[in-house]
Amino acid sequence: MKRIITIYAAILLTASVFAQAPNKMSYQAVIRNNSNALVTDQTVGMRISILQGSASGSSVYVETQAPITNSNGLVSIEIGGGTVVSGNFSSINWGNGPYFCKTETDPNGGISYSITGTSQLLSVPYALFSGNGIIGVTATGDSLLLGNGTSIIIPGISEANNNGGQTGIDSHTCGATNVHNPLQTYGTLTDQNGNVYKTIVIGNQEWMAENLKTSIYRNGESISNITDNIQWSNLTSGAWCHYNNDSLYECPYGKLYNWYAVVDNRNLCPTNWHVPSVDDWNQLSDFLGGDPVAGSKLKSTGNSYWYSPNEGATNESGFSALPGGIKYNDGQNLSVGGIGWWWSSTEQSADAGYQRSLQHFDTIFYNASDNKRMGYSVRCVKD
Repeated sequence: MKRIITIYAAILLTASVFAQAPNKMSYQAVIRNNSNALVTDQTVGMRISILQGSASGSSVYVETQAPITNSNGLVSIEIGGGTVVSGNFSSINWGNGPYFCKTETDPNGGISYSITGTSQLLSVPYALFSGNGIIGVTATGDSLLLGNGTSIIIPGISEANNNGGQTGIDSHTCGATNVHNPLQTYGTLTDQNGNVYKTIVIGNQEWMAENLKTSIYRNGESISNITDNIQWSNLTSGAWCHYNNDSLYECPYGKLYNWYAVVDNRNLCPTNWHVPSVDDWNQLSDFLGGDPVAGSKLKSTGNSYWYSPNEGATNESGFSALPGGIKYNDGQNLSVGGIGWWWSSTEQSADAGYQRSLQHFDTIFYNASDNKRMGYSVRCVKD
């Protein structure tokens, strides 16, 4: 049985906020065969259905598409832009949900759909409501208030944290508040796992403003998730873990990776991005005034995530550094809330790689090296 691995079913809106039609949503998936090999550079057949009420509900819209996978087995489509089988995508009443997206795939390019997946559309963007002719859309907390007198709960859209996706936002993309600088302008980046991150331009560089959390390399192959301490301590290949093996730490701290994952030639960072070298980190520090003071400009402010006193933190750069802690080379965890470490891709010796770190009790941007089996956070920088 062939398999499909969905990159992101948290489908992305491509219509503008004031668009009437056509509304479209972007969807990506990586396709593998029964030997777990990528299906590359090949036409696949897909049928997409929008279901109402439940994962087995009635379809309000159905279309087919025949995208071509790329060299990494990735297909990219716009739902709403295929060959219509039934329904009208632009007339879907998104306020009358819940809605689910069902995808059926034939890896051989036909209509013998052997792969099926269904996921709930957990939030409905403003633009899809405006496409229904509903005006006067406002928000209070996480409630979207519609001009027709109805409302819908959408976690994380708090009006104070939503201003066109650019400025006035202090919330992490996972929903954690008080992370980012509301006076800065952030971009967005989607990784090969479908995770979305905020990005920030600092000097001549563009950085991820959140810690990496992918569990696959750029080519779609999995990164090993190692939870056993003894196994971790003996690794000489790429791996990731959650702090204390607890997935609750992923929001907002991301995952921890060993140095072998950082330099794996399958690439940890998304296309057109890379793990920073020592020179990349030095350029960032120099632009912010040098190691003794750069830490204050990099750290998220307050004590929501950093221990007191979070000395000197202004986050004026918008980098929004968080103290994700570490996994020691013996597998033990330490210092979430107190210290943040980030790998560089530069090797120091056969056993060590360079890293950068920040601490809650001073403003220094530390520059050091550590054992390659340590689990550290990762930020990517644009090529």
